[in-house]
Amino acid sequence: MLTANIWTEAGLVNGALGTIQDILFEEQGPPSLPTAVLVHFDTYEGDTITSSEGVKVVPIVPIKRSWEGKNGTICSRVQVPICLAWAITVHKSQGLTLTKAKIDLGNKEFAAGLSFVALSRVRSLQDIYFKPFTLDRLQRIKGSTRLQERKAEEVRLITLIPQ
Repeated sequence: MLTANIWTEAGLVNGALGTIQDILFEEQGPPSLPTAVLVHFDTYEGDTITSSEGVKVVPIVPIKRSWEGKNGTICSRVQVPICLAWAITVHKSQGLTLTKAKIDLGNKEFAAGLSFVALSRVRSLQDIYFKPFTLDRLQRIKGSTRLQERKAEEVRLITLIPQ
C-alpha cells in the first residue's frame, strides 16, 4: 500500500494498493534503502515501465519527510513510501472496490454500519470469504444502542424536511 500522495491525478495516492514486482538496489544491496521498488497498481493511469515478465510497473523511490520535534529540533527520515497490506481495517477499506476479501466481522459491531461497509467492498458475494461467525452475531446488531440512536436521528431529520 502506498503511504503518500505521489501523483494524485494518475491514482498514485495514499492508500493505493499494488503488487511489488521487484526491488532495485545499488551495488551493495540490503540493508541500505533500495533505489526503487517496482510496483504494479491496478488503478494507476499514468506512464509505466514494462518488466521483463511483461507487467506494467511504476518505480516508487525513497522520499524524505521532515518535521519539527517537541523540543524544536528538526527531524527527518528517508524511506520508501509503501507498507505491506496483507490486511486492512474496514475504515481503511472505505471507498475501495476489492476483487476479493476475507472478512472477520469480530464478536460485536464497534460502530453502526461497520459490517455493511465490510461487505460492500466487493462486487458479489462469491468474492467474499468469511471467518466463521454465528447468526447471533448478526442479530445483536438489531438491538444495538448505536443502531437505535442512528434510526432515531434519521427519523428526526426526516421530520425537518418541509412537506
